[in-house]
Amino acid sequence: MNVGEMLALAGVASDERPSSKKLSTSTQELFRSAATTLDGLVLCVIEKRTAAEFLTAVGEVFPKYFEAALGLSFLARATVPAHVLERLTMESFSEMEAEFRDGALEAFGAAVRDQAIFTVWTLRKISDICQKISIAPALAANRSTDDFETFQKFAVHAMLTRFNLDCLLKSMLLRKPIYPAVFDTVIEGLRSAVNAYAWVRHALDLREPRVEPEVEPVQWDEEDQALLDEATRDFLPDPA
Repeated sequence: MNVGEMLALAGVASDERPSSKKLSTSTQELFRSAATTLDGLVLCVIEKRTAAEFLTAVGEVFPKYFEAALGLSFLARATVPAHVLERLTMESFSEMEAEFRDGALEAFGAAVRDQAIFTVWTLRKISDICQKISIAPALAANRSTDDFETFQKFAVHAMLTRFNLDCLLKSMLLRKPIYPAVFDTVIEGLRSAVNAYAWVRHALDLREPRVEPEVEPVQWDEEDQALLDEATRDFLPDPA
């Protein structure tokens, strides 16, 4: 499963998005059905009045949201050529950035607009790393447990980020304000992107360990030591 595609494709089926025009009519209909399910799950939580009610509702609908996004990614792989799917993924992130850039200032203010755009940028980077993982060498058997646990933590944080972004998108596009107590919780949910990035980076490191550059030892001679001693004396107080 490619969580990078799950992160990107939830909005592709929208009739207003140019990226949807790259799909066949039959595929658009299938995507639209999945997107309608995702939209309905998001809309039922942004109507809540308190943070406690919102969190309870998220706990109930998020597993369904995850399954619907997963189903959409499987559908995409089965019906869309790989090169088209890759382009759709990139364009979906660009379209999300444009929607926040054009409408979030009026809807939420500059600080939230900037955080939302940064979150989309982070998800784009996460999706790029997912692509690298998909073509990386297979892990050794003794690393599989660590990899599975890493994937579970990554996937939850990544999709929670996307869920909270969708809350902001639907509120903005439908002009449906989120109650203040809930709004703060949604913004806090965007910070799951930081955890998601850390976990997906760890998953890639399991497959392609980063090589730290070798640093040549500094050759320290008597002249260097004399200069250091002189500089040190300049900072010492004069004796009383």
